[in-house]
Amino acid sequence: MYEDIKNNKIKSGIVIFGFILMVTLIIYFICMAFDLGTFSIVFALIFSSVSAYISYYNSDKIILSMNKARPATHEEDQKLVNILDTLMISSGLSHKPKLYVVEDSRAKRICNRKKS
Repeated sequence: MYEDIKNNKIKSGIVIFGFILMVTLIIYFICMAFDLGTFSIVFALIFSSVSAYISYYNSDKIILSMNKARPATHEEDQKLVNILDTLMISSGLSHKPKLYVVEDSRAKRICNRKKS
């Protein structure tokens, strides 16, 4: 398990480095096309680093808000919370992960058809 975590961190670092490199090069070439001088590489590097930082640490919040996800509560989503608790016990996790629910009209239609 720890080997997988290490490999995922290495892969994430490679993806982030690639993102910073690509954005830096794109902004640099745009700045050079408009003859903005040698300061353009510094601007490109700062912009790509800040955008990578924001994307890395806020991507979960961005995706959850785009899908209108809500935190699962024990009162409303008791079955899901119980399933999560069971999975935590069986896998030996010490910290409970956050659980969110995405309301989907397609899933509601399928559930309503099965009940009929």
